[in-house]
Amino acid sequence: MPTTTINKLGHRMGARGGRTRQALMNAGSTLLRERHFGAVRTADVALAAGVSPASFYTYFSAVEDVVLALCEAATEDCNALARHFQGDLAGERAVAAARAYVDDALAMWRTHGHALRIEHMLADQGHAAFADSRIRRLRRLHLALERRIAEARAGGRQPEGLDPRLASYQVANMVESMADGFDLLLRADTAEAILDTTAHMVVRLTTGR
Repeated sequence: MPTTTINKLGHRMGARGGRTRQALMNAGSTLLRERHFGAVRTADVALAAGVSPASFYTYFSAVEDVVLALCEAATEDCNALARHFQGDLAGERAVAAARAYVDDALAMWRTHGHALRIEHMLADQGHAAFADSRIRRLRRLHLALERRIAEARAGGRQPEGLDPRLASYQVANMVESMADGFDLLLRADTAEAILDTTAHMVVRLTTGR
């Protein structure tokens, strides 16, 4: 996970400052799991973290900044998803790799989804910082998917009109959408059916098989 060493006042943080910042992030994470984003105030985060409201502004400008920090913390788990597309995807190995990707994406969403939903919402509303956060978070996965889709197109398994870069975005979006709506999907089908179907769709879109 990236480590922030400078606070909002431009001062270098020591160990104590790092612990305070992390306490604010932990408190914000808990509150965002319990409440709607709009109902969480800076004072609530400070109180939950056991620091003064003034101390909050030493590390963050607003609750939105806490969300951005939580999304940054999710980047390591998002980066790890790319490894599923770096090996041999011939035959049934493609299905196994895609299923592992889908399983890990769901686990990642269970851990970070409360922050990533806000990232999605504010990015879709045109907030540049959150759009940039989403791009950075998914860059490694997008590149891994794009390479596989480009290989499939070069091998004649995908149509010439399919753009590998745009297709990589769609694959990642599809899997995040599944993870976000997983509990709702469970009302209509089993977990295995949802995960297997998503994995087969990933294989089809990335390898053309």
